[in-house]
Amino acid sequence: MQGSQCMTVVLALLTLGALKAYIDWSAVQPERQPTSRGVGTAWPPSPISAAEALDNEELGLSLRLNASLQLLRQNIPEASAFWNRRQHQIFRALEGVAGNASRWECGGDGGREAAAEIKDFSSYPVLYQRFLLHGDCRNYPLLVNQPAKCAGNRTFLLLAIKSVPGNFAARQAVRETWGREGNLGGLPVRTVFLLGSAQGSHEPDLRQLVEYESQLFRDVLMWDFEDTFFNLTLKDWLFLNWTVGHCPGARFILKGDDDVFINTPKVLGYLGSLDTHTAQTLYTGQVMANASPFRLRKSKYYVPESFYVGPYPAYAGGGGYVFSGRLVHRLLQVSQYIPFYPIDDVYTGLCFQGLGVHPQAHPDFQTFDIAEKDREDPCVHNKLLLVHRRSPQQTVRLWRQLGDAQLQC
Repeated sequence: MQGSQCMTVVLALLTLGALKAYIDWSAVQPERQPTSRGVGTAWPPSPISAAEALDNEELGLSLRLNASLQLLRQNIPEASAFWNRRQHQIFRALEGVAGNASRWECGGDGGREAAAEIKDFSSYPVLYQRFLLHGDCRNYPLLVNQPAKCAGNRTFLLLAIKSVPGNFAARQAVRETWGREGNLGGLPVRTVFLLGSAQGSHEPDLRQLVEYESQLFRDVLMWDFEDTFFNLTLKDWLFLNWTVGHCPGARFILKGDDDVFINTPKVLGYLGSLDTHTAQTLYTGQVMANASPFRLRKSKYYVPESFYVGPYPAYAGGGGYVFSGRLVHRLLQVSQYIPFYPIDDVYTGLCFQGLGVHPQAHPDFQTFDIAEKDREDPCVHNKLLLVHRRSPQQTVRLWRQLGDAQLQC
């Protein structure tokens, strides 16, 4: 074996050893627990400041990234498809072979490379073309903010709900039911709705109405980008940035759509029962394993073969999943080395795989709905954590039925 190859093997082994030591150390750190989970107790703030946490995260970052991204590299075929090729260029740059490890510059070379290198680019759907042309644009102005949302840094569960400007009724149904803010059983719950500024070039401008809504309810985050399906990945990434800056102490984050039904008390009970190690590394929902890209052009999940080849990592369905707030900063870091992918939950799965965190399947997350005969049954919903999809009217009705003291299941 040549000397350079030996050195690569040695460095890889040392990196993996360092990663294991770091994970073991993180898992055994003492953590203050609530005295009880009864009414009147409050989840304590983190024993270290947000600034200290971020400093600690930077310590040994290159070792952790190199080790965990090597695991991701093994599962992404090195192929001529545009996304595969670009990702492996980043892998090589991380090894110091060539180029910069990441360069996300709006108006940079990425869009032009896509148009020039993808032979059938002109056959892509228009929204797909726009995603590729602007895929390196990651910084958009935050038009509506809630900087005091997590004041006191004591948030136990942050509900981050993806919505679009026109879904006023869906957001109001969430506010009146499972997304109502407050201390539930002593555990602080906060809610934010994630929006772009417009739904399409031919849609009415609803920004003033959304701003008025925000003044009333103080729960809307709106960025200045077009709120389309292929921009959901961008929305997730901007939310991670917001969380690091404005809600770094959130214990858990539930990311979901505005048409899911969440049994919030049951979710809190589940999260409160987790042991320390599980709570710190949690990524759970309805897990998609052994999935592959859709090649049917009429599907909204369509992915051309010239864009990506290979299987998907295991990932939690984007309708609703939960992950540890402790992982937010690391997710943001690893995302710097993974190009945006047009399917948001797949991209999230790629980032978690890049951290070496595997999704844990939970049977009470039903992101593909349940049997038709059970869709209106409150007793069935009483056993679930999350189910997709429910209209605003169904959400309000089910929530009232679950809160009825006369309900017998």
